[in-house]
Amino acid sequence: MGIDLSLRLTPHAAPRPRDLAEPRDPADSLVAWARGFVPIAWWLLFAPGDAVMGPYGLALITRSDAALDRLRRRGPEIRAAAGRHALGLRSIEAALQGAPSMFLRAELHELYEVMPKDLPALSDPARLDVWPSSLDRGRILASKHHGGTLADAVVGAVPKQAVELPDLATLEARSLAALRAGDSSELDLLEEALARQLAEALAPWLSMTRRRWGEGRADAAADEVLTALAEGRPEPFAPLARTYKHFAAHALSGAAGRAHDRRTALRRALRGATEPLAAPIALALRVACPSLDALYVAEWLDGGPPPRRVASLEAVLACRLAAIGAPAWQLSPHDPIAVVERALHAKLAVTPVAPADAPDLAVSRALGLSAEVARSWLREGESDDPLAIAAREVTQSWLREGESDEALAIAARRVAEALCTSAIRIDGPTRAALRDLPAPEVPFLAGTDRACVRLALGDLEALPILLADDTASTTAVVAALRSASASDRALGWLTERARSADLGAATLILDTPGADETALAAARSAAAPALHDLAKIRTHYDDGLITTSEFDARLAEIAALARALGPDGMPLREALGD
Repeated sequence: MGIDLSLRLTPHAAPRPRDLAEPRDPADSLVAWARGFVPIAWWLLFAPGDAVMGPYGLALITRSDAALDRLRRRGPEIRAAAGRHALGLRSIEAALQGAPSMFLRAELHELYEVMPKDLPALSDPARLDVWPSSLDRGRILASKHHGGTLADAVVGAVPKQAVELPDLATLEARSLAALRAGDSSELDLLEEALARQLAEALAPWLSMTRRRWGEGRADAAADEVLTALAEGRPEPFAPLARTYKHFAAHALSGAAGRAHDRRTALRRALRGATEPLAAPIALALRVACPSLDALYVAEWLDGGPPPRRVASLEAVLACRLAAIGAPAWQLSPHDPIAVVERALHAKLAVTPVAPADAPDLAVSRALGLSAEVARSWLREGESDDPLAIAAREVTQSWLREGESDEALAIAARRVAEALCTSAIRIDGPTRAALRDLPAPEVPFLAGTDRACVRLALGDLEALPILLADDTASTTAVVAALRSASASDRALGWLTERARSADLGAATLILDTPGADETALAAARSAAAPALHDLAKIRTHYDDGLITTSEFDARLAEIAALARALGPDGMPLREALGD
């Protein structure tokens, strides 16, 4: 027999009468209901003093206007923790708004026959924790206590209510605006719009997410599938056609883990695989493929973590939405604004997929990031994506050697260089606002790295400090000088770097109006080393010693120098193939 709990609007300021045979007052209306577990949002509608022990047990009773005020104050926080799984809050809010003179009563007597000792903590917690180490957006801890959906855990079941969802074409712009403002008031609507767009296409994967896997005595058929795949036979998944997908996925994962002698052939067969049942095999063998990406996104739809390693616009948006109101959450490294994430996991191959960039948001996230949160990102296990596993192995090896501080310092230097380069695209008023952002007590970006970013935003007071500090990143300082239009104040410093064949410094001198002949001569002298290095860069790329992004960056740097040299840059342009 189940434990039934209800949330009701009633004209009575007292618990339900003892006589169960007595019909309910017709004026009572059901707002929400639950079974065996008090949803998170219910507790937040009441204060500890609202608890009353009735004839059968605990009830919580308050005026509807008081409950509405609490919901409006805490609603954005619940949405930040629960996303689209808090959509039912809108139904509760509408019911409370339509009954200003009523009382809201939570009937919990079937679950609590005596007053709970931890009632103050339950009914009015200081805050909902949105740290991933504590709550998976408020979902996982709740789901351990009941067998319903995650929406049941957060809000309970509510009467169906039509809601107007945002236009899909506006999702990216609205996600950026909400992330910039830290405003989670529409997060549930934005996530629901994205989820509904994806649900139909991902239905085959939704039926076989890992939380549904189970033993189905399909091991023999799974072995046949692997043999067929390894041998390149047509329709390799046919032996499991009549098996429930969640049983088949479990069997394939186990079989792939045992197939040591066929792993090379299986990995080759899985490249580019789109068949849903290819996902559990790819997961076990750590092979990236479209089917595994689809499984990660489906698991997000099913209440799991955001698909951080999937290189698609939808996955990037899912991660961006997860970070709204929850600054301790990482973005997808494929998001153009995820500068910090890419620096912390530099070994990952990333492909920016979102069409809109927001350099101001990248700067504000980095300037507001604490060293504590950055360290947690460095240590955090990402997902089962093979690329994430490789990065995790690298970072964990640093941590075992006690070098997490060094790893953070290296990442901060990369972030400063990237932000100083992109800051030139930020307008003046936004730069001023970014300069005024308060710094965390122990910031991730500190010292010369932070000073470089401030210079790039127009804080010229940082310039003398940077020019006198040999530990500052030359790349970041040069980019910051360009962004701040302050190269004329540092010509001596730039000249020294240009004589050392620093291409960025040489290019900036050539772009500086009024640069003296000494500086210009030093800048032109960088052309010959650049021409010599070009062949070496191409060899290193062909030998796999540098990544595609590093190769492209080096070529872009040489091309910029060739452009700044004008006619003198013709040999470089010819060598580049322009």
